[in-house]
Amino acid sequence: MLQIKENKNIIIAFIIFFLLYVVSAVFYHYEEGWGYVDAAYFITATVTTIGYGDITPHTELGKIYTIVLAFTGISLAFYIIATLAGFRERIIDTHIEKRLSIIRDIAKLKRGEIREDIKEKLRRNK
Repeated sequence: MLQIKENKNIIIAFIIFFLLYVVSAVFYHYEEGWGYVDAAYFITATVTTIGYGDITPHTELGKIYTIVLAFTGISLAFYIIATLAGFRERIIDTHIEKRLSIIRDIAKLKRGEIREDIKEKLRRNK
């Protein structure tokens, strides 16, 4: 049940992030007069905390919106990264650890250091 809730949360976070991107691009296009590529470039530089500074908002409303974008976008991006890292740790790392355990058991078998319970475990994992 926890897995389903986490999957739903990450999907919702991606949708919100996408909507934030689209809304921000449209906002900068109309408020600052930027093209959509420049707006996407600025949004990416802001949300990833790179902040090149070659494109900056000139209107007061644009500056205020950028403050809100920075806080929400960076927070949302970190949430997505943390959730994906947790997924990787639970799913992929567990799978890799299982495979490494099998390799260790095979090495013990070749060295003659294996017990009967490990032999049985190897038979089940075929």
